[in-house]
Amino acid sequence: MLIDSSDLHLVLPQDFSAAVEVQVSAFLSDPLWVYLFTDSGRRERTARQTFSAALRFALLNGQLHGTGHPPEGIAIWSVPDQKTRLRAVLGSGFWRLFFSPFILQVQRVIPVFSQFERMHKQYAAKPHYYLNTISVRPAAQGKGLASKLIRPFLARADVEGVGCYTETMTPSNVGLYQHFGFKVMEDYSVPNTDLHIWSLYRPFRG
Repeated sequence: MLIDSSDLHLVLPQDFSAAVEVQVSAFLSDPLWVYLFTDSGRRERTARQTFSAALRFALLNGQLHGTGHPPEGIAIWSVPDQKTRLRAVLGSGFWRLFFSPFILQVQRVIPVFSQFERMHKQYAAKPHYYLNTISVRPAAQGKGLASKLIRPFLARADVEGVGCYTETMTPSNVGLYQHFGFKVMEDYSVPNTDLHIWSLYRPFRG
């Protein structure tokens, strides 16, 4: 689904590799990834494998949006009642993760992902726009790219009369989302870790 914006667009297949690099570079210091992989080299390699599958699924499902050519910022947005395309499932390459170091961390990541799911259902039960992830290349941060990746969807949600939902594990992102009108619904501390999950919801503005 294309959004009316002069610089926001669905990521094209030829820009896919660049989108993966944006995601990897933006998440190398993400609290969850640092928790899972303390070695930075292993973290980068595993993140690239994991994000390649996740972003390919989003691209094939029409959810991967970017700004710039090649993209310097990307976001995965789900629209209300988003349907999953069969070709996205078959073409994502998620099966390759069974042979990656990420699969060895499943027991550590399941408690986190289960809270993601629980919060999402609890605080965004009605149809809504969901910001699954947003990434801006570190060298391009501070140029307003996050606004280009977020505001058009907020405007669309307001027109349709629905809310927007997201979550983050990065403390500095909380203020960013609050700037766009999101409210913290819950600050969850993951047991036996220093990790936090912030659940955020933005009601539509009529």
